Amino acid sequence: MFHKNVFVIDDRQHQKDQYMPSPKQYGGALGLQLRGRLGNQMFQYASILGLASMMKFERVIVEGGHELRDTFKFENDRVEFGKVPPYWKVVKSTQSGMFDENLTQLNNNSELQIEAFLESWKYFQMIESTVKKDFTFKSTVMSNAQKLLNAIIVKQAINISFTNVTYVGVHVRRGDFLNVAAVQKGLMVAPMEFILKAMSIMRILYGPDIIFIICSDDIPWVKKAISDQGHISDYTYVFMENNPPNVDLAVLSLCNQTIATTGTFSWWAAWLAGGTTIFYKHQARQGSEYRQKFNYDDFFYPHWILLE
Repeated sequence: MFHKNVFVIDDRQHQKDQYMPSPKQYGGALGLQLRGRLGNQMFQYASILGLASMMKFERVIVEGGHELRDTFKFENDRVEFGKVPPYWKVVKSTQSGMFDENLTQLNNNSELQIEAFLESWKYFQMIESTVKKDFTFKSTVMSNAQKLLNAIIVKQAINISFTNVTYVGVHVRRGDFLNVAAVQKGLMVAPMEFILKAMSIMRILYGPDIIFIICSDDIPWVKKAISDQGHISDYTYVFMENNPPNVDLAVLSLCNQTIATTGTFSWWAAWLAGGTTIFYKHQARQGSEYRQKFNYDDFFYPHWILLE
């Protein structure tokens, strides 16, 4: 039985003969067409794999996601990247940043296409080691990230008298979150006050020998906002500029701790890095359309530090 947030659509019965599985493929399967950018796609991939494991579906088909596949190695034999057959039943969930229990009660003898953003760690909490392995960066991506971090290390050795350096990744999401349509739906960006407070807390926790590695889709704004703060002139920070998103993500994954603002890219930067995470607690404006699709307990890990 499906509740009000889940709908089953069975209108894809045409051309079934074109998609008959090979003998090794018989059994229940889950499919998903990836949507959104890199962070969204990572949630969808990890969560569909988690749902398949939870309900013991035999196969997983993932369609699309070139950005995702350009970033990670993906050596999981259970997952096939290809087209989801159009005759599969579609199961939709309107919940985005929350765990939808209805999606855990599907018939594992069926072939189903899931349409949902699946932005909750609870979908894949039982297979985190598998997800971590699947999200191994391709060698070219990690090599570029390592070169950037090594350049910082060399510069630090020459110019900075730190003895025990802590690298704190800072991701500042702005960009399309400031579009009129996004603002109307309730998307938010973190204010500079949050970033400064989080940086201060990191220095309290780990001492002054911190290098803040700052990535953003709006580096000019971050540079100006920080330059306006005279009282942090003794902070050491480096801006990552002109890199593709997957290289920025790899750089952030190499940091010891993370300051995350809003959005799924920030979320995955924190997850990949591990360590202490300080996250902006307001992912959506209170009372907005977008806020209704969020359950913060399902989105944030319990051990992450949430700040205004």
